[in-house]
Amino acid sequence: MRYVALCLLLPMAVGCGRPAMVSVKGIVTYNGKPLKGCKVSFTPSGTDFNPDRHGYGFGITDANGAYEVQHPEGSKGIFPGTYKVTFVAWVDKKGQPVPPDAKPSEYPGGVVNLLPPKYESQADTPETVTVPSGGLQKDFNLTK
Repeated sequence: MRYVALCLLLPMAVGCGRPAMVSVKGIVTYNGKPLKGCKVSFTPSGTDFNPDRHGYGFGITDANGAYEVQHPEGSKGIFPGTYKVTFVAWVDKKGQPVPPDAKPSEYPGGVVNLLPPKYESQADTPETVTVPSGGLQKDFNLTK
């Protein structure tokens, strides 16, 4: 009898908790050119927002515009679901990328976002993606 009960309860227990995180990566270009130092942020949208899952993720583009999303806790990937995607490419007054861990409001001399404001705001961004359970390769070609 205990064995039967265990067999019935085990599948439910395995399904509990967080889903597995999946890989999300791609290339970001701006007006057709790779965008270096761009912070690409994925924020859960609509019903996929669940504060218990900490579903937010971000990546920073390299010199070729390539990014790979990581969870704020440091592991690579994010949970499957629908996300609003925002972009900021902060540079200093000399046009040099601001380090990813710098706070723009506290950066000496100030910063400028190379991208139009619509990409910075979750409310205005035109980019929404659904991340499937198998992961996602997603390129973004941002324009003025």
